[in-house]
Amino acid sequence: MNEIVITGSTGVIGRRAVRELLAAGHRVTGVTRSARGRERLESLGAHAVEADVFDEASLRRAFDGAHAVVNVLTHVPGADRMADPSAWGENDRIRTEASAAIARAARAAGARRLVQESIAFVYADGGDAWLDEDALVAGGGVTTTALTAERNAREFFDGDAVVLRFGLYMGPDSQSTLAALEAARDGASSALGPPGAYRPTVWLDDAAAAIAAALGAPAGTYNVADTDPATNAEIDAALAAAVGLSALQPRAPQDGPLARSQRVSNRQLREVSGWAPRVRAATETWGRIADRIAA
Repeated sequence: MNEIVITGSTGVIGRRAVRELLAAGHRVTGVTRSARGRERLESLGAHAVEADVFDEASLRRAFDGAHAVVNVLTHVPGADRMADPSAWGENDRIRTEASAAIARAARAAGARRLVQESIAFVYADGGDAWLDEDALVAGGGVTTTALTAERNAREFFDGDAVVLRFGLYMGPDSQSTLAALEAARDGASSALGPPGAYRPTVWLDDAAAAIAAALGAPAGTYNVADTDPATNAEIDAALAAAVGLSALQPRAPQDGPLARSQRVSNRQLREVSGWAPRVRAATETWGRIADRIAA
């Protein structure tokens, strides 16, 4: 049984990771600064500790005694503001300043492992080619600071650093999922790239399971996404079916990392840890999400 401390523990991925880690037999402490966050963590069976995620000394105290630190801290804007670059300022600060403070504090506290959240959209456009962890990265837009967070984890932590590049989160409390469903009900596609472009996605529960699996994986970078990535056309067809339409109206192709074709491979994490997605999030989950929201 190991002591795991999680930053971002009350977010959509964090609270699921707490459940997965507790189920695996670990002692789990979540970093929070709110009474509501403390109550949520304690209701899950975890401990809670208060810390300022931008203050290294505060984090050092929170991480004391931890075998591993898991950083899944983000601040994703609401669906109505996602297209506004200025809305991502706090998320960018978290990925640059907080990730560095967390890595340094984890090292100072003597943690043996650091797990840092990143995103699969950092890759350059790969067309139909499979993209493993050695594929070319391009960053750009909101993904640039994800690469900064990766670099901070590798440079400022001297233990085993694990970077997880997640596909687009799919779930009933995912902002991007809700925005896509809302657009689909109006008959519109939310895909930024062409119909044939691959879009990496992952079911939130599978993403949380990958975090637990990463605690036993060798240090390195791992993709966390559907085993069989879907194209925008396949995703739109599944979305249309979920809202009772025959098809969605595609939007004009956009520029930027979210419009690239990224056929991301999760083979490496599957082979070293035994983790595998339980559902194909891109096409198998829209109906259940729409039904849950309607209920």
